[in-house]
Amino acid sequence: MKNLNTILAVGTMAAVCGAAEAAVVAAWDFQTITNGGTALLAAPNTPKVLAANFGSGMIYLDGTNGSSNFASTASNPQLTAFSGTSVNADASIGMATTTSAGALGIANSSSNGSKLVFKFNMSSLANLSFTFAGQRTSTGFTGIVIEASTDGSAWNAWTTLTSTNAGTPAVYSGPIKDSFFNSGVISVASTATLDNAATAYVRFTFSGASSASGNNRFDNFIFSADNIPAPGAVALLGVAGLVSTRRRR
Repeated sequence: MKNLNTILAVGTMAAVCGAAEAAVVAAWDFQTITNGGTALLAAPNTPKVLAANFGSGMIYLDGTNGSSNFASTASNPQLTAFSGTSVNADASIGMATTTSAGALGIANSSSNGSKLVFKFNMSSLANLSFTFAGQRTSTGFTGIVIEASTDGSAWNAWTTLTSTNAGTPAVYSGPIKDSFFNSGVISVASTATLDNAATAYVRFTFSGASSASGNNRFDNFIFSADNIPAPGAVALLGVAGLVSTRRRR
Protein backbone atom coordinates (compact mmCIF):
# COMPACT_ATOMS: atom_id res chain seq x y z
CA MET A 1 0.00 0.00 0.00
CA LYS A 2 2.87 2.33 0.82
CA ASN A 3 4.35 1.83 -2.64
CA LEU A 4 0.96 2.48 -4.22
CA ASN A 5 0.61 5.75 -2.30
CA THR A 6 4.10 6.79 -3.35
CA ILE A 7 3.36 5.99 -7.01
CA LEU A 8 0.10 7.96 -6.80
CA ALA A 9 1.81 11.01 -5.31
CA VAL A 10 4.75 10.94 -7.72
CA GLY A 11 2.53 10.32 -10.73
CA THR A 12 0.20 13.17 -9.82
CA MET A 13 3.10 15.55 -9.22
CA ALA A 14 4.53 14.63 -12.62
CA ALA A 15 1.18 15.34 -14.26
CA VAL A 16 0.89 18.74 -12.61
CA CYS A 17 4.51 19.67 -13.35
CA GLY A 18 4.04 18.61 -16.95
CA ALA A 19 0.96 20.82 -17.20
CA ALA A 20 3.02 23.80 -16.01
CA GLU A 21 5.65 23.55 -18.75
CA ALA A 22 6.13 26.60 -20.95
CA ALA A 23 4.15 26.70 -24.18
CA VAL A 24 4.57 28.84 -27.29
CA VAL A 25 1.66 31.26 -27.38
CA ALA A 26 2.52 32.98 -30.65
CA ALA A 27 5.64 33.31 -32.78
CA TRP A 28 6.57 35.24 -35.92
CA ASP A 29 9.38 34.47 -38.36
CA PHE A 30 7.55 36.64 -40.92
CA GLN A 31 8.03 33.97 -43.60
CA THR A 32 6.25 30.70 -42.85
CA ILE A 33 2.74 30.64 -44.30
CA THR A 34 1.90 26.92 -44.03
CA ASN A 35 0.20 27.54 -40.66
CA GLY A 36 -1.75 30.53 -41.93
CA GLY A 37 0.94 33.05 -40.96
CA THR A 38 1.65 36.25 -42.88
CA ALA A 39 4.80 36.66 -44.96
CA LEU A 40 6.47 40.06 -45.19
CA LEU A 41 6.96 42.19 -48.27
CA ALA A 42 9.10 45.30 -48.53
CA ALA A 43 7.51 48.77 -48.81
CA PRO A 44 5.26 49.87 -50.38
CA ASN A 45 3.60 46.45 -50.02
CA THR A 46 4.32 45.65 -46.37
CA PRO A 47 1.26 44.15 -44.65
CA LYS A 48 -0.02 46.14 -41.68
CA VAL A 49 -1.70 43.16 -39.99
CA LEU A 50 0.50 40.10 -39.48
CA ALA A 51 -0.92 36.75 -38.39
CA ALA A 52 1.39 34.62 -36.24
CA ASN A 53 3.40 32.07 -38.20
CA PHE A 54 3.24 29.68 -35.22
CA GLY A 55 0.69 29.49 -32.43
CA SER A 56 -2.09 32.06 -32.65
CA GLY A 57 -1.88 35.85 -32.54
CA MET A 58 -1.77 39.07 -34.55
CA ILE A 59 0.48 42.09 -34.94
CA TYR A 60 -1.31 45.37 -35.70
CA LEU A 61 0.30 48.37 -37.41
CA ASP A 62 -2.87 49.67 -39.05
CA GLY A 63 -4.34 52.01 -36.45
CA THR A 64 -6.58 49.38 -34.81
CA ASN A 65 -6.32 47.65 -31.41
CA GLY A 66 -4.34 50.54 -29.95
CA SER A 67 -1.72 50.58 -32.71
CA SER A 68 -0.61 53.42 -34.97
CA ASN A 69 -1.26 53.46 -38.70
CA PHE A 70 2.26 53.11 -40.11
CA ALA A 71 2.87 54.36 -43.65
CA SER A 72 4.36 51.81 -46.03
CA THR A 73 5.45 54.12 -48.84
CA ALA A 74 7.98 53.78 -51.63
CA SER A 75 10.01 56.68 -50.27
CA ASN A 76 11.09 56.95 -46.62
CA PRO A 77 8.54 54.44 -45.30
CA GLN A 78 7.62 54.04 -41.66
CA LEU A 79 6.99 50.33 -42.22
CA THR A 80 9.00 48.00 -44.44
CA ALA A 81 10.91 44.70 -44.46
CA PHE A 82 14.56 43.65 -44.53
CA SER A 83 16.55 40.42 -44.77
CA GLY A 84 15.92 37.99 -41.93
CA THR A 85 18.30 36.23 -39.55
CA SER A 86 18.90 32.87 -37.91
CA VAL A 87 19.19 34.53 -34.47
CA ASN A 88 16.38 33.17 -32.24
CA ALA A 89 14.94 31.10 -35.11
CA ASP A 90 13.69 28.02 -33.23
CA ALA A 91 13.91 25.11 -35.64
CA SER A 92 12.09 22.86 -33.17
CA ILE A 93 8.83 24.71 -33.89
CA GLY A 94 9.60 25.09 -37.60
CA MET A 95 10.86 28.66 -37.81
CA ALA A 96 12.57 29.42 -41.12
CA THR A 97 15.57 31.56 -42.00
CA THR A 98 16.01 33.16 -45.42
CA THR A 99 17.81 36.14 -46.90
CA SER A 100 14.60 37.52 -48.42
CA ALA A 101 12.21 39.98 -46.77
CA GLY A 102 12.06 38.24 -43.41
CA ALA A 103 12.56 40.96 -40.78
CA LEU A 104 10.02 43.61 -39.84
CA GLY A 105 11.35 47.15 -40.27
CA ILE A 106 10.07 50.12 -38.25
CA ALA A 107 11.61 53.24 -39.71
CA ASN A 108 11.69 57.03 -39.95
CA SER A 109 11.88 59.65 -37.20
CA SER A 110 8.26 60.46 -38.06
CA SER A 111 7.44 57.17 -36.30
CA ASN A 112 8.62 58.51 -32.95
CA GLY A 113 5.67 57.97 -30.59
CA SER A 114 4.09 55.38 -32.88
CA LYS A 115 2.81 52.09 -31.49
CA LEU A 116 2.95 48.44 -32.60
CA VAL A 117 0.53 46.03 -30.90
CA PHE A 118 0.57 42.26 -30.44
CA LYS A 119 -2.72 40.53 -29.58
CA PHE A 120 -3.33 36.91 -28.50
CA ASN A 121 -5.20 34.66 -26.07
CA MET A 122 -3.72 33.94 -22.62
CA SER A 123 -6.59 31.81 -21.28
CA SER A 124 -5.21 29.10 -18.92
CA LEU A 125 -1.73 30.61 -19.35
CA ALA A 126 0.50 32.62 -17.01
CA ASN A 127 3.88 34.34 -16.80
CA LEU A 128 4.16 35.63 -20.36
CA SER A 129 7.70 36.31 -21.60
CA PHE A 130 9.23 36.71 -25.03
CA THR A 131 12.44 36.68 -27.01
CA PHE A 132 13.36 38.15 -30.38
CA ALA A 133 16.17 39.19 -32.71
CA GLY A 134 16.79 42.88 -33.30
CA GLN A 135 19.14 45.43 -34.79
CA ARG A 136 19.15 49.19 -35.32
CA THR A 137 20.92 51.76 -37.44
CA SER A 138 22.83 54.62 -35.81
CA THR A 139 19.82 56.93 -36.29
CA GLY A 140 17.22 54.31 -35.42
CA PHE A 141 14.98 54.15 -32.35
CA THR A 142 16.82 54.37 -29.04
CA GLY A 143 13.83 53.65 -26.82
CA ILE A 144 11.05 51.06 -26.91
CA VAL A 145 8.47 51.25 -24.12
CA ILE A 146 6.74 47.88 -23.65
CA GLU A 147 3.30 47.75 -22.01
CA ALA A 148 0.61 45.13 -21.43
CA SER A 149 -3.18 45.32 -21.36
CA THR A 150 -6.19 43.04 -21.04
CA ASP A 151 -8.57 45.40 -22.85
CA GLY A 152 -6.46 47.45 -25.27
CA SER A 153 -7.37 50.60 -23.35
CA ALA A 154 -5.76 50.58 -19.89
CA TRP A 155 -2.04 49.86 -20.21
CA ASN A 156 0.39 48.60 -17.57
CA ALA A 157 4.13 49.29 -17.75
CA TRP A 158 6.19 46.17 -18.43
CA THR A 159 9.71 47.32 -19.31
CA THR A 160 11.69 49.75 -21.49
CA LEU A 161 14.45 48.77 -23.90
CA THR A 162 17.01 51.57 -24.15
CA SER A 163 19.77 51.47 -26.77
CA THR A 164 22.29 54.20 -27.51
CA ASN A 165 25.34 54.87 -29.64
CA ALA A 166 28.17 57.37 -29.44
CA GLY A 167 31.31 58.30 -31.31
CA THR A 168 32.48 57.91 -34.90
CA PRO A 169 32.22 55.16 -35.88
CA ALA A 170 29.23 54.56 -33.61
CA VAL A 171 29.71 52.39 -30.53
CA TYR A 172 26.42 50.69 -29.77
CA SER A 173 25.13 49.87 -26.31
CA GLY A 174 21.88 48.47 -24.92
CA PRO A 175 20.04 45.35 -26.03
CA ILE A 176 19.53 46.35 -29.68
CA LYS A 177 22.85 46.92 -31.43
CA ASP A 178 24.02 47.40 -35.00
CA SER A 179 23.45 43.81 -36.17
CA PHE A 180 21.32 40.82 -35.29
CA PHE A 181 24.50 38.92 -34.45
CA ASN A 182 25.85 41.60 -32.10
CA SER A 183 22.49 41.95 -30.37
CA GLY A 184 22.09 38.19 -29.95
CA VAL A 185 18.87 36.80 -28.51
CA ILE A 186 17.00 39.61 -26.74
CA SER A 187 14.88 38.41 -23.81
CA VAL A 188 12.08 40.19 -21.96
CA ALA A 189 11.37 38.78 -18.49
CA SER A 190 7.92 37.48 -17.64
CA THR A 191 4.94 39.47 -16.40
CA ALA A 192 1.88 38.31 -14.48
CA THR A 193 -0.24 41.20 -15.82
CA LEU A 194 -1.77 39.05 -18.57
CA ASP A 195 -2.28 35.81 -16.61
CA ASN A 196 -5.39 33.97 -17.82
CA ALA A 197 -6.52 36.93 -19.98
CA ALA A 198 -8.93 35.92 -22.72
CA THR A 199 -7.56 38.79 -24.80
CA ALA A 200 -4.01 39.97 -24.15
CA TYR A 201 -2.27 42.96 -25.70
CA VAL A 202 1.42 43.88 -25.76
CA ARG A 203 2.36 47.33 -27.07
CA PHE A 204 5.67 48.75 -28.31
CA THR A 205 6.03 52.54 -28.40
CA PHE A 206 9.06 53.80 -30.35
CA SER A 207 11.19 56.88 -29.65
CA GLY A 208 14.57 58.42 -30.34
CA ALA A 209 14.97 57.97 -34.12
CA SER A 210 16.81 60.93 -35.60
CA SER A 211 16.49 60.61 -39.38
CA ALA A 212 14.05 59.51 -42.06
CA SER A 213 16.31 56.59 -42.94
CA GLY A 214 16.85 55.44 -39.34
CA ASN A 215 15.29 52.08 -38.58
CA ASN A 216 15.02 49.13 -36.22
CA ARG A 217 14.62 45.58 -37.50
CA PHE A 218 12.88 42.71 -35.72
CA ASP A 219 12.75 39.01 -36.44
CA ASN A 220 11.79 35.72 -34.79
CA PHE A 221 9.49 36.89 -32.01
CA ILE A 222 8.60 34.01 -29.66
CA PHE A 223 6.01 34.64 -26.93
CA SER A 224 5.89 31.86 -24.32
CA ALA A 225 3.84 31.26 -21.15
CA ASP A 226 3.25 28.60 -18.51
CA ASN A 227 0.19 26.40 -18.66
CA ILE A 228 -1.96 26.90 -15.57
CA PRO A 229 -2.67 23.47 -14.01
CA ALA A 230 -6.36 22.56 -14.01
CA PRO A 231 -8.00 22.88 -10.55
CA GLY A 232 -8.73 19.13 -10.59
CA ALA A 233 -5.03 18.33 -11.02
CA VAL A 234 -4.07 20.53 -8.08
CA ALA A 235 -6.78 18.98 -5.93
CA LEU A 236 -5.62 15.50 -6.89
CA LEU A 237 -2.09 16.39 -5.86
CA GLY A 238 -3.39 17.49 -2.46
CA VAL A 239 -5.31 14.23 -2.02
CA ALA A 240 -2.25 12.20 -2.95
CA GLY A 241 -0.16 14.05 -0.38
CA LEU A 242 -2.83 13.59 2.29
CA VAL A 243 -3.09 9.85 1.64
CA SER A 244 0.68 9.48 1.76
CA THR A 245 0.89 11.43 5.03
CA ARG A 246 -1.83 9.36 6.68
CA ARG A 247 -0.20 6.13 5.57
CA ARG A 248 3.11 7.19 7.14
CA ARG A 249 1.33 8.00 10.37
